[in-house]
Amino acid sequence: MNNNISQKDSGGWPQRPDRFPDLMTPLEAAMFLRLDELGHDPKSAVRTLNYWRDQGHLRATKYARHVWYLKKELEKFLENKTEESL
Repeated sequence: MNNNISQKDSGGWPQRPDRFPDLMTPLEAAMFLRLDELGHDPKSAVRTLNYWRDQGHLRATKYARHVWYLKKELEKFLENKTEESL
C-alpha cells in the first residue's frame, strides 16, 4: 500500500504504520485487522470494533478514559476467527 496517499484520497484513514505498537488506538486496531482495506471508513470500523467488543469476541483495555487494544488480543481474535471458519 502506498503510504504517500493523502488523507482525502484514503477515505479519512491516517497513514498506515509500517509496524504496529503493542497498545493500539481503535483506528490502529482497525488498520491492523485491515478493516480499512475492506470498505470501512474510520467511523464504521470503530463501530465494528465496538460491536465485536460488546459481543465478547474482542477484548479491549480501558486506560486513561480511552479504549485501547493490545496487539496480542487482536492476534488472538484473528486466530479465533480463523478457527471458526474452518
